[in-house]
Amino acid sequence: MRALHDRGAAFLGISGDSSFCHEAFAKATGFSFPLLSDVHRAVIRAYGVFDEDRNVAYRSTFVVDGTGLLRWGQAGDRQMVRDGSEVLRVLDVIERLRQTG
Repeated sequence: MRALHDRGAAFLGISGDSSFCHEAFAKATGFSFPLLSDVHRAVIRAYGVFDEDRNVAYRSTFVVDGTGLLRWGQAGDRQMVRDGSEVLRVLDVIERLRQTG
């Protein structure tokens, strides 16, 4: 989380769970970032990561720049490993592009 903050990035989670579930999850896990509820699945559908048959979202990561442009995304099942290094690389590329104009 510190590496994201150092790059001026905000981190948040979105799921189809209710805000009550998110509150319990954050308390149980110690997560300190915002968890947004998408109980109507609008965001999940818009990003193309909704598994209609199972009524769940694929585990996904997206990088949206300061102008709201989707710059990078990745989605997959629960077994996919995410260590965050690719997100940091993408943020660094975006920053270099911003600096060079």
